[in-house]
Amino acid sequence: MEKHDFWKGWKNKTKIEEKAIVAVERARALVVNAVPKSALVAIYIKGSFARREMKEGSDVDMVPIVTENKYEGEVFGVNSIEIEPVIVVPLSYWELEHNKLYSKNDHTPDLRAKPDRFLKKLSECKLIYGIPLDTSKFLIREDKHALEEEIKRIRDGYIPAYESGKIDFSPLLKEVFWLVELEQNVKGNKVEHSFEGILKSVNDKNHIVYDTFKFRTGEYKTDSEKKAFIMKLKRYLSVLNKMI
Repeated sequence: MEKHDFWKGWKNKTKIEEKAIVAVERARALVVNAVPKSALVAIYIKGSFARREMKEGSDVDMVPIVTENKYEGEVFGVNSIEIEPVIVVPLSYWELEHNKLYSKNDHTPDLRAKPDRFLKKLSECKLIYGIPLDTSKFLIREDKHALEEEIKRIRDGYIPAYESGKIDFSPLLKEVFWLVELEQNVKGNKVEHSFEGILKSVNDKNHIVYDTFKFRTGEYKTDSEKKAFIMKLKRYLSVLNKMI
């Protein structure tokens, strides 16, 4: 299996990126050695590192693809302080084929995305080991169905989890970006899969994505601004529900 170091062509790497590259290489080696060679199909990087949008505190999302569910435990096991800020979350062929997560979640509510979110954005991810996946072999929902579920996940999962103190504001904020991206996809608008790209896809300056971006850049950060954002988000979800 070949290694693919997509970051080698990068110019003007930031200190955050340089630290992340070292961690990615270390994590990749641990994953490769964690399971039999025949059990590991590929390793992908998704998220802000792949898009070169990392900032202080950003994670690096690593997604190894294994042949069977039974190998996921060994791959999960490489997560440690030794590979920070990398977070390794494997997916199996069974999960991709059924669009379900095999492992049980210890936390309530379960805020994990279905596997087809990864597949839908596979072209935006970066292969760093193995062979590319053929997405035609797997179950992928239509954008409208994915949007319906995303509305429910944020309304019934993310917002209550934030309001009860179970999660921080940042995961909710990131999820709103993906919600807006799905909205634009359903409307037939082409969207670049990045925070800035999602922002640019919306012309209405009163749209919630502009508030979301201001939190990401630090322009908004107070508790009162967060409270107003949650109220606006709930209204936005109601509007989206009627749209679909």
